[in-house]
Amino acid sequence: MPSGIKNKIYEYLSQNKGKELTAEEIAKAIGVEKVAIVKAQLTRLVREGKVEKTAEGRYRAK
Repeated sequence: MPSGIKNKIYEYLSQNKGKELTAEEIAKAIGVEKVAIVKAQLTRLVREGKVEKTAEGRYRAK
């Protein structure tokens, strides 16, 4: 399940390229209730170099 969520997060950020979004905003947009799951997947995406962390707690697709 988390890998599916990771893909949804990446797709959502890619569709909103240039926008800096919080984990809470992303979770709400993709329909995930537990923000902690989204945060964990965002950390993985950052490590993979697909997403960058910008301002405190904000993320965007590279």
